[in-house]
Amino acid sequence: MAASNIQTDSAVLTWTPPRAAITGYILTFEASDGDVRELNLEPSATLHSLSDLRSSTEYTIRLQAVFEDKRSKRISTVFTTVGMRYRNPKDCSEALMNGETSSGPYSIYISGDEKQPVRVYCDMTTDGGGWMVFLRRHNGKVDFYRNWRNYSAGFGDANDEFWLGLLNLHKITTAGQYELRVDLRDGQESVFAVYDKFYIADPRSRYKIQIGAYSGTAGDSLSYHQNRPFSTHDNDNDIAVTNCALSYKGAFWYKNCHRVNLMGKYGDSSHSKGINWFHWKGHEHSIPFAEMKIRPVNFRNLEGRRKRS
Repeated sequence: MAASNIQTDSAVLTWTPPRAAITGYILTFEASDGDVRELNLEPSATLHSLSDLRSSTEYTIRLQAVFEDKRSKRISTVFTTVGMRYRNPKDCSEALMNGETSSGPYSIYISGDEKQPVRVYCDMTTDGGGWMVFLRRHNGKVDFYRNWRNYSAGFGDANDEFWLGLLNLHKITTAGQYELRVDLRDGQESVFAVYDKFYIADPRSRYKIQIGAYSGTAGDSLSYHQNRPFSTHDNDNDIAVTNCALSYKGAFWYKNCHRVNLMGKYGDSSHSKGINWFHWKGHEHSIPFAEMKIRPVNFRNLEGRRKRS
């Protein structure tokens, strides 16, 4: 008996049938952690595909031919399923290291804890991939003029427009060191901004934002908001005389009031109320596409390791 096409969760078994007449087979497979499963197979079988296996696990396979109430001697083989580098990836870069190269929704786990899953959208193509998208605006389907509770928890659809949630961002950025990338598009034009540090503080601080040094093509609009707490129309934490979130129909780490308003009203080009990035399109043009995303600051080192493995 031989095992072939061994993957993270599957393998194919093949064997040579006995010359004598049989009425079936009993196939037993035992994992290294003691989990045992048994299957009855047809007498004509010479191949069987195993599925729902665990990654990085050794399996001992035993096969017996059966004729009525008699059993033959067992034949056996041992194999180990292909390992995922990260059983519970804590961000999109670890999902990428596991071989997930398509952009789309994935489950990540806060601090790698299987009891804290979060559904996120991973951008696996931009600048090497491994980006966890936490904000997307692109069609105006989702209302972003929301209250504090909504912005804390998150809302929307990871395949469409969404906000991942301040509490999730705090937990994720507390568990590692991250950089921020902002992608903006308007028709055929596209620009980006990268900040080499990104951290969201705890709820007591009202989720203050901390960012590092800027690089990119969009212009440095976000540094104006450095160390500001988050504000919504029902939880005003800015330093303006007015309520910035209420005045500009959005939510953000407002100061007095903003140079960035990516949660503003979609398509509204009246002054400061739309989706703005001041150093690119000013305050009187609503940007049609915006994404904010993060990945570990040491991603290039991880990427090199992935390519060598």
